[in-house]
Amino acid sequence: MAKDISCVSVDDPKLSTLFRPFALKMEQQGLPPIVINTFKCYFNQFLYGAQGKLSDRDILPVEDVELADYDAMDQFKDVGEKALEQTAVIKLNGGLGTSMGLESAKSLIPVKDGLSFLDLILLQAKTVRAHYGVEFPQIFMNSFKTHMDTMLKVGNFNNGTTGIDLAFLQHRYPKIMAKDHSPASWPQNPELEWNPPGHGDIYTAMITSGILDALLDKGYNYAFISNSDNLGAIMNRRLLGYMVHHKLPFLMEVARRTEQDKKGGHLCRLKKNNQLALREVAQCPDQEMDSFGDIGKYRFFNTNSIWVDLRVLQSVFVSHRMMPLDLIINPKTLDPRDPASPKVFQLETAMGSAITNFLNAQAVIVPRKRFAPVKTTNDLLLVMSDCFIRTERDTIVPNPLRKDAMPEVSLDGKFFKKIDAFLERFPQTPPSLLDCASLKVEGDVRFEEGVRCVGDVRIVNKGPVQAVVPAGSVLQGETLLG
Repeated sequence: MAKDISCVSVDDPKLSTLFRPFALKMEQQGLPPIVINTFKCYFNQFLYGAQGKLSDRDILPVEDVELADYDAMDQFKDVGEKALEQTAVIKLNGGLGTSMGLESAKSLIPVKDGLSFLDLILLQAKTVRAHYGVEFPQIFMNSFKTHMDTMLKVGNFNNGTTGIDLAFLQHRYPKIMAKDHSPASWPQNPELEWNPPGHGDIYTAMITSGILDALLDKGYNYAFISNSDNLGAIMNRRLLGYMVHHKLPFLMEVARRTEQDKKGGHLCRLKKNNQLALREVAQCPDQEMDSFGDIGKYRFFNTNSIWVDLRVLQSVFVSHRMMPLDLIINPKTLDPRDPASPKVFQLETAMGSAITNFLNAQAVIVPRKRFAPVKTTNDLLLVMSDCFIRTERDTIVPNPLRKDAMPEVSLDGKFFKKIDAFLERFPQTPPSLLDCASLKVEGDVRFEEGVRCVGDVRIVNKGPVQAVVPAGSVLQGETLLG
């Protein structure tokens, strides 16, 4: 494991020589010394053969009986309600919708009733504040690529009398050239020389931005942190109350894995100390991928929603001079859109791997209503459809009328992968998928309003011209168009 390799400075001429240009590059960008030192720690691990891998021989599966259960926490609501005034909500908002052809904040994509992720997050905050009469801070961790778009969209929303800033910025790490381990250089687009360090950077960014000190100074002792693209993740009294009542330093929300979740990071225990841990797919040795995807063996995945005691977080960070996290080494091409561009390595970390640093940290099994993420346009169509509904709290949750597992959606990547092309092909309302088992679209197809899919649906257009599914159509089985 990466964290077994020391992160303290070592008097090694090779490390010093190779790292110096990285340090200078980061200093030139104004990155704080603590960020440079943290990157040096991970560069040291990378240089000396840490593959960022976590093998089956190092871990144990987690059983149901080892975890708390959301449905058995109703008695903690009162405790949670009293702790609301000490709690902040932080949304991880550094992601671009690059997988969907966007170069702006993913949270600006329209997702339900014409509202974007960001619109719904702000509505959620207003609703909870009004319902409980508590003006808790709503904070965004933006990246340098999402900050301006996000804050312009936020408009006049504010944190009121809390005195807490609406946002703080994630850092950036320099990409590493695969051929000689030097800093990446790409004069035609210097921005591509940098990579986001993963959402594990949140702990360092909270320190360097001053957000952590500001929250603690004003009596905010707890934080709920989740992805901006997960509209099921909202402030919750029973989870907060459970954490406060049991004096837990760290509580991770996990859900039961299905076939659709088998590529997501899963929960496990470390054999060496029995601590809970998180293994991401990038940390799994290639020869163990079948085991990684075994949902009967590794039953729970990390929803990337956590509850943390900020006082303990500060203590852990200070004692280690950083937040020790498992290293994830991602091999990429320097320009992600150009497979012929030079090969690079990106050093990243995941927020959830911090669970191993908190003594008595726990995980809780939460229902699917707290997990509605969107990673692709396939996911987006599902969430936009009647398989999900918008609640009075402005969360997006599975439609209770849907009794079976969610339909598998497969849209032709040539015509539906990019968000603009996707929206053009669903110009009005998305098709009803409530009674659909699966939907597969091959070729260029546009859907008019009021279309309903029943059972297993396959739509094929092999022609050179876009085909249209007429308004009010009921589709079942295979439909050939064009």
